[in-house]
Amino acid sequence: MNLIRAIKSEWMKTKRTAFRCIVLLVPILFSILVLAYISVFKIDYTFQIKVYEIYFETISIGLTMLAGILTTLNIMGEDSAGEFRRMLIVPLSRNTIYIGKLFMLILITIIDMFASTAILLLGIKFLYPGVNIEYGIFLQGTLFTIIASLFLYGLYLILSIKFGIGLTMLITAGGTVLGALMQTGMGDRGVWTFIPWAWSGRLGIIPVYNLEGFSKFQNINNSLLQNAFTEVITKAMPIAVVSFLIICIVGVVWFKKWEGVKNN
Repeated sequence: MNLIRAIKSEWMKTKRTAFRCIVLLVPILFSILVLAYISVFKIDYTFQIKVYEIYFETISIGLTMLAGILTTLNIMGEDSAGEFRRMLIVPLSRNTIYIGKLFMLILITIIDMFASTAILLLGIKFLYPGVNIEYGIFLQGTLFTIIASLFLYGLYLILSIKFGIGLTMLITAGGTVLGALMQTGMGDRGVWTFIPWAWSGRLGIIPVYNLEGFSKFQNINNSLLQNAFTEVITKAMPIAVVSFLIICIVGVVWFKKWEGVKNN
């Protein structure tokens, strides 16, 4: 109950802030832009493959940046309210305060991601009623993208509280560029598994292997695609999940001892 209370409290703090505008408008506007972009695509067996690739390649890069923006906006609110004093005097344990803040950010991301995907799929169904879309694979890609981005929320939260907004956004921008590069041939040798900013792009795109016609589109044997899919999921997904759990534990232990911003 205390955790739910903490999450609700964190959400209420965002009232009349840029934070709410972003989380409410971004999934809608992004999906509309994608729908406008794919209007030039040829309607054939490659249509849903191309839609999947452009959607998840773009949203995975955007999510690594959005995670940093949302986290820093949230911490800016705490800082402007009195150098975190309000956050530290609430009648909740330090563990609950920290986890409540982290889980609020993650919950918002989950809602936004699935809302964006739903708007895209509904738009395609309405605009292209004869096109075959494998909804389950799009939802699987959404889930993989979310799981792969969780570590970044834990990392950004610690950085923004400890070191401030400037350094966090600098790391966010640099990490986003690095993650985008890892979606190219630079990350093909497996180096991307050790770069958190690349996880959402690489794991989010992998379900495209299961789309109907993808093996024909790439001229690759379907069994090879399935082996590649299994290898990526079994190797990279555990790294993403375990890393998130570790950063959560580190954050809770650190925040429990944190004494707030010290004035010089």
